[in-house]
Amino acid sequence: MISLRHAISCLLLAAATPASARYRVRLRTPLGIAFEEVEPGKACGVVVADLVDGGNAEHDGRIWVGDRLLSTSAVVLGGDSALLTVGGGRQFTNWKRELIPATAMGFEEIMAAIGSNSGRFGYVDCLLELARTDSSFDFD
Repeated sequence: MISLRHAISCLLLAAATPASARYRVRLRTPLGIAFEEVEPGKACGVVVADLVDGGNAEHDGRIWVGDRLLSTSAVVLGGDSALLTVGGGRQFTNWKRELIPATAMGFEEIMAAIGSNSGRFGYVDCLLELARTDSSFDFD
């Protein structure tokens, strides 16, 4: 569990980005993006560390190394009225995809959210909201 102070500092860091520097991109999976933590070991989001040569992000051209991930689409399981209990485990029979904030999440949580945009649920793409930072640069 993260502290309130930590969550507020992460949100302030994300809010400090000018609105004009924010953008959304929808990419087919696999994305071709290597992410790294903003603050190693803390749930403060991720930035783009590298783009895979020939990958979907590089082909799109809008994502730069150093850009900060603000939110990502994720498949959210739900509907207590529609769940089944099988062998002591719960299995959800419905889901929806929504955009979730990523600036106060840990690396593993973010990777799981991005990974949930899979063919298993009928999705072949992922919606990302990113922002330019002072460290952002384009390879071109």
